[in-house]
Amino acid sequence: MPDPTLLQQLLGEPRLIEEGAAWPSAIRLQHGALARLPELFHQPLLQQPGRLADVYRGPLSFGRGLRSPQTFDSRANASSLLQLGLTVFMQDVAPVLAGAAQFLRELERELGVPAGSARLSAFASAGDDGVSCHYDAEEVISIQLHGRKTFHVAPMHDIPLPYGAQFGPDMVAVENLYEQAREGFPDPDKATFQAFDLHPGSVLFLPRGTWHRTEAQAPSLSLSIVIRPPVLADALLGWLQPWLLADPRWRLPLYGPAGAHEPALQPLLSTLATRLSQGAEQPILSWNSAPPIDNSDLLRVPGSRLSIGGVTPQRAHLHVSALDQDWRSRTTFDSEIPAVLLPVIDWLQQRKSAFGLHTLARQLPHIAPGDLRQLLELLVKANALRQLVPR
Repeated sequence: MPDPTLLQQLLGEPRLIEEGAAWPSAIRLQHGALARLPELFHQPLLQQPGRLADVYRGPLSFGRGLRSPQTFDSRANASSLLQLGLTVFMQDVAPVLAGAAQFLRELERELGVPAGSARLSAFASAGDDGVSCHYDAEEVISIQLHGRKTFHVAPMHDIPLPYGAQFGPDMVAVENLYEQAREGFPDPDKATFQAFDLHPGSVLFLPRGTWHRTEAQAPSLSLSIVIRPPVLADALLGWLQPWLLADPRWRLPLYGPAGAHEPALQPLLSTLATRLSQGAEQPILSWNSAPPIDNSDLLRVPGSRLSIGGVTPQRAHLHVSALDQDWRSRTTFDSEIPAVLLPVIDWLQQRKSAFGLHTLARQLPHIAPGDLRQLLELLVKANALRQLVPR
């Protein structure tokens, strides 16, 4: 019998997410012993609410959720805030928990979402507090690790599949919520809530747009796996903007009176509509999860360097460096490659414009396309080459 998936261990899900299927839209609750959960949830830092707070130094916010929905971002020590009787939200605990990054990447693969779509946060409360009523515009899996907590939950029907940030009574509405709320802002007073008691080992899944508030009856610690993949609008805009910017006509500065550029805009819109209706060579959504190297152009990253040393008839040492956000050169790859690939490095050193795998294969027909593909993928990861949106 195959090992259970991460979803099965958490929620008793009987199968993986099928290709093209939506993530479950129903609230799910799974009770059970802590021992059934993946190894990530059994480390010493998670045995008491204060232990994780003692070592956490990342972004956090705090509040008194049962008294006010207002929260405050803070750089204060999470443990000190917890001792004051506040509810503390540690927004990204993956860096301090061993194996957390690998767990999130594996879960993303199970769900078929791009890397980086899932994050791990933590809620700690000293007791007699919780979070005020709101919904999140993302899926949440809450894992209760210490103490007992009650979730009051209800579906929010006012806005199907809400986008943006969380919202609730007396909370600030983010800008992109207004277009979604033309029929009125969501109101939890119209919803019928259910109460779920969570104890150590309980796992609750909340689809995006689920009203919920919590009350901790005792010192409490829970982890939340937050899943936020791009939506269709993100995918389209992510594909559209680079494609438009590649055409100098769309880079025209808008000087002059309002409407002065309408004559130039109309043929561009017509061309765009034709392209969208006919479809691109590569599906628009493929860019969301990075298209294969075979189907996209590549361009050298400015400031990146490729250097070769230790050449033998079989192997050569490749060192790659690239500039970081502070304009400092960082080593991004330092290992051996087959010596047969040395002509590729020489060719790339001379190449100034974008190119594709097929162009490179025509220039170096004696090298297997599979070897070329593997090297190009390596150089993309090393930030020596940038993968461009399929045109």
